Amino acid sequence: MSRPPKVALLIETARGYGRDVLRGVARYSRTYGPWRFYLTPGDFEQVVPKIREWRGDGIIARVLDAEMAETLLSTNLPVVMLDFSIANLPVKGNRAKFCADLTSDSTGAAYMAARCLLEKKLVNFAFVGYPFQSWSAKREVAFTNAIREAGYATHAYRPPLRFGRALPWESEEPILRKWLKQLPKPIGIMACNDQRGREVLDACESAQIRAPEEVAVVGVDADELFCELCSPPLTSVALNSEKGGFLAAKTLDEMMKGVEPEVKHILVEPVGVVERRSSNIVLVDDEDVAEALRIIHTERLENLTVDRVARNITISRRQLEVKFRRHIGRTMLEELQLVRIERAKQMLRETDASVEKIAQLIGFSAAGSFYQTFRSRVGVTPARYRREIRAE
Repeated sequence: MSRPPKVALLIETARGYGRDVLRGVARYSRTYGPWRFYLTPGDFEQVVPKIREWRGDGIIARVLDAEMAETLLSTNLPVVMLDFSIANLPVKGNRAKFCADLTSDSTGAAYMAARCLLEKKLVNFAFVGYPFQSWSAKREVAFTNAIREAGYATHAYRPPLRFGRALPWESEEPILRKWLKQLPKPIGIMACNDQRGREVLDACESAQIRAPEEVAVVGVDADELFCELCSPPLTSVALNSEKGGFLAAKTLDEMMKGVEPEVKHILVEPVGVVERRSSNIVLVDDEDVAEALRIIHTERLENLTVDRVARNITISRRQLEVKFRRHIGRTMLEELQLVRIERAKQMLRETDASVEKIAQLIGFSAAGSFYQTFRSRVGVTPARYRREIRAE
C-alpha cells in the first residue's frame, strides 16, 4: 500500500482487557506500521454501519453477536473478531480467508482461579457469571470441572431475566445479595470477570457478609485500576491481552496484504493470579495467628517486620512464632517474604518502577538481597521476569 493502512478498532476502552488489547495493536503499529486508526467510544451497533463510508483496510472488533459478525463480514474487509469464534459462522470462500478471531483462554483462566481458591483450604465454592455470554459459560464449566476434580461441588448463580434480558444492576443486586446470604460459609467464589467480581463484593457489603473472611472472590482480567477500586481490592486472573492485541494486529496485517494468516484462532493466555485482599482468606481457629496473617497481608510492607507484627499481638514473639508454624506450616518471616515477592511480581507486571525502587517499597533494605530472594523463589531475576511477562 502506498499510504498507511486504515484500521478500525471497535474495542471498548472502559475496561483493562480492551485497553491492553489496544496497547498491543499500537505496539505492532509502531514497530511495523505506521497505521491510521479509526477509534470510537460509542456503541458498536452505531459504529459498524459507518465503516461502509469510511473506506478502510481492516477491522479489529469486539463482536457482540452473530448479527454483528455478519455486518462486519459484509464490509468485505479483513477482520479480526474479539471473543466470537468464527467457527460459529458459516464463513466460506474468500471471506473465510480474510477472517480470524481472538479469544481469551477461559478454561485456563478458570483453572487458575480454582487453584487459587483451593489453596485456601476451602470446601465450599460458587461461580457468578453473566447470561448470554459464551465466554462466561465456558469459564463456569471449566471452574466447575476443576472444583469437581478436587472432590467438591460448585454452587452456580443464575442471573434473573426480564423479557429475555438481563436485569439492570439496581434490580439484580437484591437478588444476588439474597443468594449470597444462603451460601454455606466460608466460600470461594469465581466471578466471570472483574466487573462481576465488583458486583459480588458490593452485594456482600450490603448483605453484611465479610470479605474475605466469609467470602473469598477471584475475578478475571486483572484491570489494576478497577481491582484497586473494589472494596476489598479484588484478586484477579491476569490475561496476556497486550500480547493478544499484538498478534491480532499481526494477523490483520497479513490479511490486509492479501495473505491468508498463519494463525486464525488467537488465544489470549492467562499469565497468573494477581492476589489482593479479596481472596486472602486463611482458615485458622487461632485468633493470634489470624491477626498476624491479617497484619502481614494488609499492612504496608515498606517498614513491616516480624517484630512489629508480634508487638501488635498480646503474646510473646516466641509464642506467636510457635503457634504460627503449627497452624500455617511456615514461619512468619517466610509468610512475609511470600507476600513481598507476590507484591514485587505485581509491581514488575503493572509498573515501570525500577528494581531498586520496588525493593524499597516492599521492605528490602538492599536491592541485592531482594534480587537474591526473588531469584531463589521465582527462578529468574526481577528484570528477566518483567521482560518475559511483557514479551510478545
